[in-house]
Amino acid sequence: MDFTNLKTLVVSVECGSFSKAAEILCVTQSAVSRRIKLLEDHYGQLLLDRSGLALKPTAAGHLLVAKARQVLKVEQEFLNDLQALARKRKISFCCTAPFGISYLPDIFTRFMSRNSESSELSFVFDMPEGALKGLKEKLYDLILIEFCEDLNLDEFAVYPLPDDEMVFVSGPGFGIDAKVVDVETMLGQRLYCKKSGCCARRFLEKSMHGIGRDAAEFRNTVFFDDIPFIIKAVQAGEGVTFISRSLVAAHLADGALLSHHVEGFAPARPRRLVLEKNRSLDPTLFDLIEGIFQRFSLTPPPELAPR
Repeated sequence: MDFTNLKTLVVSVECGSFSKAAEILCVTQSAVSRRIKLLEDHYGQLLLDRSGLALKPTAAGHLLVAKARQVLKVEQEFLNDLQALARKRKISFCCTAPFGISYLPDIFTRFMSRNSESSELSFVFDMPEGALKGLKEKLYDLILIEFCEDLNLDEFAVYPLPDDEMVFVSGPGFGIDAKVVDVETMLGQRLYCKKSGCCARRFLEKSMHGIGRDAAEFRNTVFFDDIPFIIKAVQAGEGVTFISRSLVAAHLADGALLSHHVEGFAPARPRRLVLEKNRSLDPTLFDLIEGIFQRFSLTPPPELAPR
């Protein structure tokens, strides 16, 4: 079945003539007649009685017109949905992996429960430098970063959120029970890291330099680009890892892991929500931002309210 031919049949029946149908459909009368003939040849049935002053559907014609109206209604609903989809507000959000893994599921669920009919949310995980570059190039509407180096954020609008606490973790039977330990205790352990150059590794290197030591002193270091695997290895007593507390919060709460701070290490790294300066926020983007602040039991600053 061809939608154009079906629509032509419906219009012809409603108008009662090929000529009027041609005017409504903006085609020639012969085109209308040809489309009806195609349908009749396809089904092997006469669909219109042409003997009177006005076209009348035959019994088969009545059946097909009724079905055609249903099919055309479904098609129109589909077209309406496509138009609505095209009108949806598209929001692109970039954040670091620790934040995305720990907090984004709750934020995403809240946002989509309130905005699924009118917006689409896409998100990307990236390092702070990549996130800032994407924001500057207008690839993202907003970004959220945790960082250890001194970043120049003067050209952006920056809003602080609770800092990201970094901790060493071990299994409960591993043999490290103290909450605060000296660095020598950790240097003697197998250290699992996500990968060389990741945010946690860079923060570890900075913290080691802060106490006059070098991260290369961790001689037994295993790099593995899979956070769940690293957590399982530590739970199994195979070593320790240096990680964002948010990523292991549930395991720390139920006692499956223990957290440790090294004497002299900086306890946390800044966490910031970053936007273009002087950006006017629409209600949909503000709702996402509000959900981020609410995840930390905070209220967004008044200047972020939609204008």
